[in-house]
Amino acid sequence: MVDSRNKGAAFERDIVKRLNGFFEEHGLEIRCKRNLDQYQTKDLCDIEIPSYAIECKAYKDGWWYSKNWWKQVCDAAGDRTPVLIWKFNNKPIRVTLPITALNHGLECDGVCVVSFEDWLAFLCEGWVEEQKTA
Repeated sequence: MVDSRNKGAAFERDIVKRLNGFFEEHGLEIRCKRNLDQYQTKDLCDIEIPSYAIECKAYKDGWWYSKNWWKQVCDAAGDRTPVLIWKFNNKPIRVTLPITALNHGLECDGVCVVSFEDWLAFLCEGWVEEQKTA
């Protein structure tokens, strides 16, 4: 249990570092950090960024995300968009999010899975557009 908790915390730190580096690189005044209260309080996400609740999962073996992981981030999201960032050893980081997060015009309860890099590009595009219209 301790090793899996350490692995999860290390993955969360890596995602925070990647997110903050990406935001800085693109001139976005957004910073995030791990939500350390998640270990004491139920239904809190791992990382928060504007409008998004992020849950991170890192496991040794597997090939697809668990529906329980998705339920966990949805329960923690509240009125924010749930985002599940997950990885298995020797496989790329993947992101699961509602399809409506990518296309607000859709009326669908489905989810999509994209690469971490594609999700970052989507976030940046949306936030840069918001800053232009602000």
